Amino acid sequence: MTTRTTSLLVLTLAPAATAWLSGLTEAAAFLGLGTLLAMQLAVQARPAAIFALLLPVLYLAAAVTAHSIDAVVALVAAIAAAVGAAASLGLHRGLLSLLAAALLGSFGPTVPSDALLDSGWLLAGAVYGWVMAVTLLRTVNLASRPVDAQAALGYAVLLACVTLCAWFAARVGGFAHPWWIPLAAVAVSEPIPEPGATRALLRMVLAAVATMVLVFVTDVFETPGSRAALVVPMLAAGIVAARWRRPLAAVYLTPVLLLLSGQPASYEPPLDYLLDCLAAFIPVLLVSSVGHWAYWTLRPAARRVEPRAEPGSA
Repeated sequence: MTTRTTSLLVLTLAPAATAWLSGLTEAAAFLGLGTLLAMQLAVQARPAAIFALLLPVLYLAAAVTAHSIDAVVALVAAIAAAVGAAASLGLHRGLLSLLAAALLGSFGPTVPSDALLDSGWLLAGAVYGWVMAVTLLRTVNLASRPVDAQAALGYAVLLACVTLCAWFAARVGGFAHPWWIPLAAVAVSEPIPEPGATRALLRMVLAAVATMVLVFVTDVFETPGSRAALVVPMLAAGIVAARWRRPLAAVYLTPVLLLLSGQPASYEPPLDYLLDCLAAFIPVLLVSSVGHWAYWTLRPAARRVEPRAEPGSA
């Protein structure tokens, strides 16, 4: 790792590490989540960086409505659609942080007092991450190229459908920390099939499978200390990948968030846990693959919005 990457890694994990060493494990988890999600939102959706302050609001809204299927499903679907629509501005990767916060809340504590306390720590982490993004990382802008409005509308519908399918599959599965399945399904998605639909579909499937493998690897480490140590190399790999191969960086997002969340490893036998995950993961992957293939091939190719020429340019 370069000195810059090491410094960024230390600053990103500093609040969570300080709280964890002080014995505030719950605070450490949400400080770490808030910091990372806010930084991702800011550097990949720079014009919408201030939306990082919505992270605790969406988490709390999902947590307090988790007992009502209709309410939480409507919230999650609306956020997923907004993420897809943001592709018209090239901001969809950054706004994925908002969906992650809502998914965490939808499977989090339903007691309002607990959810409110967690959202408070999440707000503190989000403010810290936002400040870092607009100061130390102010020159970093990893936004994607925008797509045209028609493509963004179709992508919004696609992400809403895939997210709902994955959310219900995760809820029915009943395994540990099920929120990772809908998050992983959206994180590896792209509105544009580059260089072609076949290769893009293969890349998406491989990225989703790699995410599941990394999630399974994290559950091999059961002690809090070992899981805390594992987050360092995974986050470092994600930071390096974000600079060169952003589709690869999406693979690391879900397992890193899982480690930062402080949620304990599954204490099921490894094979049982893997089979439970696969029972939900495979149908979601099939639905997502068919949906993306149809979106990419059964309609006019989505076009990127080209930058406007400067007045007077030749």
